[in-house]
Amino acid sequence: MSHWPELPVNIIIRWLKDHSPSLVVADFGCGDARVAKSVKNKVFSIDLVSNEPSVIACDMANTPLESSSVDVAVFCLSLMGINFPSYLQEAHRVLKPSGWLLIAEVKSRFDPNTGGADPNRFSKAICQLGFDSVSQDFSNKMFILLYFKKKVNSSQEEIKWPELKPCLYKRR
Repeated sequence: MSHWPELPVNIIIRWLKDHSPSLVVADFGCGDARVAKSVKNKVFSIDLVSNEPSVIACDMANTPLESSSVDVAVFCLSLMGINFPSYLQEAHRVLKPSGWLLIAEVKSRFDPNTGGADPNRFSKAICQLGFDSVSQDFSNKMFILLYFKKKVNSSQEEIKWPELKPCLYKRR
Protein backbone atom coordinates (compact mmCIF):
# COMPACT_ATOMS: atom_id res chain seq x y z
CA MET A 1 0.00 0.00 0.00
CA SER A 2 2.91 2.34 0.46
CA HIS A 3 3.17 2.46 -3.33
CA TRP A 4 -0.48 3.37 -3.83
CA PRO A 5 -1.00 6.88 -5.28
CA GLU A 6 -3.65 7.53 -2.63
CA LEU A 7 -4.70 5.60 0.45
CA PRO A 8 -8.42 4.94 0.93
CA VAL A 9 -8.22 5.88 4.61
CA ASN A 10 -7.26 9.41 3.57
CA ILE A 11 -10.38 9.68 1.39
CA ILE A 12 -12.52 8.51 4.31
CA ILE A 13 -10.82 11.03 6.61
CA ARG A 14 -11.56 13.81 4.10
CA TRP A 15 -15.19 12.64 3.87
CA LEU A 16 -15.50 12.83 7.66
CA LYS A 17 -13.87 16.28 7.76
CA ASP A 18 -16.41 17.46 5.15
CA HIS A 19 -19.24 16.40 7.47
CA SER A 20 -20.18 17.41 10.98
CA PRO A 21 -17.62 16.72 13.71
CA SER A 22 -20.58 15.73 15.89
CA LEU A 23 -21.02 12.48 13.92
CA VAL A 24 -20.04 9.45 16.01
CA VAL A 25 -17.90 6.97 14.04
CA ALA A 26 -17.20 3.25 14.40
CA ASP A 27 -14.02 2.30 12.53
CA PHE A 28 -14.22 -1.47 12.03
CA GLY A 29 -10.80 -3.03 11.49
CA CYS A 30 -9.09 0.24 12.34
CA GLY A 31 -5.48 -0.97 12.27
CA ASP A 32 -3.36 1.86 13.70
CA ALA A 33 -6.49 3.98 14.45
CA ARG A 34 -5.52 6.61 11.87
CA VAL A 35 -9.13 7.78 11.48
CA ALA A 36 -9.46 8.53 15.20
CA LYS A 37 -6.12 10.35 15.20
CA SER A 38 -7.09 12.50 12.20
CA VAL A 39 -10.61 13.80 12.89
CA LYS A 40 -12.42 15.73 15.63
CA ASN A 41 -15.27 13.21 15.71
CA LYS A 42 -15.78 10.74 18.53
CA VAL A 43 -14.38 7.53 16.98
CA PHE A 44 -14.72 4.01 18.32
CA SER A 45 -11.69 2.26 16.85
CA ILE A 46 -12.32 -1.48 16.66
CA ASP A 47 -9.97 -4.29 15.70
CA LEU A 48 -9.50 -7.94 16.56
CA VAL A 49 -6.10 -7.37 18.19
CA SER A 50 -4.30 -4.16 19.04
CA ASN A 51 -1.46 -2.81 21.14
CA GLU A 52 -3.01 0.66 20.87
CA PRO A 53 -4.77 1.46 24.20
CA SER A 54 -7.51 3.49 22.49
CA VAL A 55 -8.57 0.56 20.28
CA ILE A 56 -11.40 -1.72 21.35
CA ALA A 57 -9.99 -5.22 20.80
CA CYS A 58 -12.90 -7.51 19.96
CA ASP A 59 -14.55 -9.61 17.30
CA MET A 60 -15.97 -7.11 14.78
CA ALA A 61 -19.11 -9.26 14.60
CA ASN A 62 -19.80 -8.71 18.28
CA THR A 63 -18.76 -5.26 19.49
CA PRO A 64 -19.61 -3.74 22.88
CA LEU A 65 -21.24 -0.74 21.16
CA GLU A 66 -24.89 0.00 21.91
CA SER A 67 -27.50 -0.54 19.20
CA SER A 68 -28.24 2.57 17.12
CA SER A 69 -25.36 4.46 18.75
CA VAL A 70 -23.18 5.60 15.83
CA ASP A 71 -23.69 7.81 12.79
CA VAL A 72 -20.96 6.39 10.53
CA ALA A 73 -19.55 2.86 10.22
CA VAL A 74 -16.26 2.55 8.34
CA PHE A 75 -14.70 -0.54 6.78
CA CYS A 76 -11.42 0.49 5.20
CA LEU A 77 -9.68 -2.56 3.73
CA SER A 78 -11.11 -4.57 6.62
CA LEU A 79 -13.71 -6.98 5.24
CA MET A 80 -11.35 -9.90 5.71
CA GLY A 81 -12.37 -13.45 6.47
CA ILE A 82 -15.29 -15.51 5.29
CA ASN A 83 -17.52 -14.13 8.05
CA PHE A 84 -17.50 -10.56 6.64
CA PRO A 85 -21.34 -10.59 6.43
CA SER A 86 -21.48 -10.79 10.23
CA TYR A 87 -19.31 -7.64 10.43
CA LEU A 88 -21.74 -5.80 8.18
CA GLN A 89 -24.69 -7.06 10.24
CA GLU A 90 -22.99 -5.68 13.35
CA ALA A 91 -22.49 -2.33 11.62
CA HIS A 92 -26.20 -2.32 10.78
CA ARG A 93 -27.02 -2.99 14.44
CA VAL A 94 -24.87 -0.16 15.83
CA LEU A 95 -25.79 2.43 13.17
CA LYS A 96 -28.55 4.91 13.82
CA PRO A 97 -31.35 5.13 11.22
CA SER A 98 -30.02 7.13 8.24
CA GLY A 99 -26.47 6.41 9.41
CA TRP A 100 -23.67 6.06 6.87
CA LEU A 101 -21.83 2.88 5.93
CA LEU A 102 -18.53 3.60 4.14
CA ILE A 103 -16.62 0.72 2.55
CA ALA A 104 -13.23 0.88 0.85
CA GLU A 105 -11.89 -2.40 -0.51
CA VAL A 106 -9.18 -3.61 -2.84
CA LYS A 107 -10.48 -3.38 -6.41
CA SER A 108 -9.32 -6.87 -7.43
CA ARG A 109 -11.69 -8.40 -4.87
CA PHE A 110 -14.55 -6.98 -6.94
CA ASP A 111 -13.49 -8.00 -10.43
CA PRO A 112 -15.68 -10.89 -11.62
CA ASN A 113 -13.34 -11.36 -14.59
CA THR A 114 -10.54 -12.50 -12.27
CA GLY A 115 -12.60 -14.46 -9.72
CA GLY A 116 -13.67 -11.50 -7.60
CA ALA A 117 -17.20 -10.69 -6.46
CA ASP A 118 -19.60 -8.83 -8.69
CA PRO A 119 -19.78 -5.36 -7.10
CA ASN A 120 -23.46 -5.05 -8.03
CA ARG A 121 -24.31 -8.34 -6.28
CA PHE A 122 -22.31 -7.20 -3.26
CA SER A 123 -24.15 -3.86 -3.14
CA LYS A 124 -27.48 -5.64 -3.56
CA ALA A 125 -26.69 -7.86 -0.56
CA ILE A 126 -25.90 -4.80 1.56
CA CYS A 127 -29.16 -3.19 0.43
CA GLN A 128 -31.01 -6.36 1.46
CA LEU A 129 -29.42 -5.96 4.89
CA GLY A 130 -31.27 -2.64 5.25
CA PHE A 131 -29.27 0.01 3.42
CA ASP A 132 -29.72 2.24 0.39
CA SER A 133 -26.80 2.58 -2.00
CA VAL A 134 -25.83 6.24 -2.26
CA SER A 135 -22.78 6.05 -4.51
CA GLN A 136 -20.04 3.82 -5.86
CA ASP A 137 -16.61 5.09 -6.86
CA PHE A 138 -14.50 2.84 -9.11
CA SER A 139 -12.23 5.64 -10.33
CA ASN A 140 -9.15 4.58 -8.34
CA LYS A 141 -7.11 1.79 -9.92
CA MET A 142 -6.33 0.18 -6.54
CA PHE A 143 -9.57 0.27 -4.54
CA ILE A 144 -13.30 0.92 -4.72
CA LEU A 145 -15.40 3.09 -2.44
CA LEU A 146 -19.01 2.28 -1.61
CA TYR A 147 -21.34 4.62 0.28
CA PHE A 148 -24.62 3.44 1.84
CA LYS A 149 -27.22 4.90 4.22
CA LYS A 150 -29.15 2.81 6.69
CA LYS A 151 -32.85 2.72 5.93
CA VAL A 152 -35.06 4.28 8.58
CA ASN A 153 -37.50 1.38 8.50
CA SER A 154 -36.04 -1.82 7.22
CA SER A 155 -36.93 -5.47 7.36
CA GLN A 156 -34.08 -7.81 6.64
CA GLU A 157 -34.50 -10.28 3.82
CA GLU A 158 -32.73 -13.58 3.22
CA ILE A 159 -29.37 -12.46 1.90
CA LYS A 160 -27.21 -14.34 -0.60
CA TRP A 161 -23.77 -12.89 0.04
CA PRO A 162 -21.24 -13.15 -2.79
CA GLU A 163 -17.88 -14.63 -1.89
CA LEU A 164 -15.12 -12.04 -1.76
CA LYS A 165 -11.85 -12.90 -3.41
CA PRO A 166 -9.02 -13.17 -0.87
CA CYS A 167 -6.46 -10.38 -0.88
CA LEU A 168 -3.12 -11.51 -2.20
CA TYR A 169 -0.29 -9.33 -1.05
CA LYS A 170 2.78 -9.10 -3.21
CA ARG A 171 6.12 -9.35 -1.50
CA ARG A 172 8.18 -6.30 -2.42
